[in-house]
Amino acid sequence: IAGLPMQLMLKHVSTFKGLPHRCEYVGACAGIAFYNDSKGTNVGAAVAALQGLQPENGKVVLIAGGEGKGADFAPLADAVRAHARAVVLIGRDSAVIADAISGAVDVVFAVSMASAVDAALELAETGDVVLLSPACASFDMFRDFEDRGEQFTRLVSALEGFTNA
Repeated sequence: IAGLPMQLMLKHVSTFKGLPHRCEYVGACAGIAFYNDSKGTNVGAAVAALQGLQPENGKVVLIAGGEGKGADFAPLADAVRAHARAVVLIGRDSAVIADAISGAVDVVFAVSMASAVDAALELAETGDVVLLSPACASFDMFRDFEDRGEQFTRLVSALEGFTNA
C-alpha cells in the first residue's frame, strides 16, 4: 500500500469487515450484541477478545470450551473476573476450564452450541456482549473452528428479533 493516496486507503479500510470467525460481529437481539471469535483457539486469544470487546455499559457472556490441548486456563480467570458476567462452557475440557475460573463468575455447562447460545441469551442483559471465543480447539464437537463459528452464527441469526444492522 506504500505510495497509494491516503483517501483511497481510508475509503477501503473503512469498508473492510475483517475476516470470518475473528471477533466478527454477527448481529444483535434484545439489545445484546453477538460476536463470533471461533478462531480464538488458545487462552491468549480468548483473553484478548474479552478485553477488546468490553461493552461500554455492560459485560460479556463468554462461550468457551472444547479440546484444551493441555493449556493452562488460569490466565482466563482474571480476564473473566474483570470483563464477564458469566461463562457458558462446552466441550471435552469444560470441567478443566471451570476449575481454572472457579469463583470468578457464574459458570453454566452446555452440551451443544444450540444450548450454549440459549444459555448465553438467558444470562445476558441489555447492553451486554455474547462472545464465542473458545480458548480451545474444536475437534471434540465440530469439524473445525469454521464449523463451530458457522453453527454459532446460524443459531444467533435465527433468534427472534435478530438484526445484523
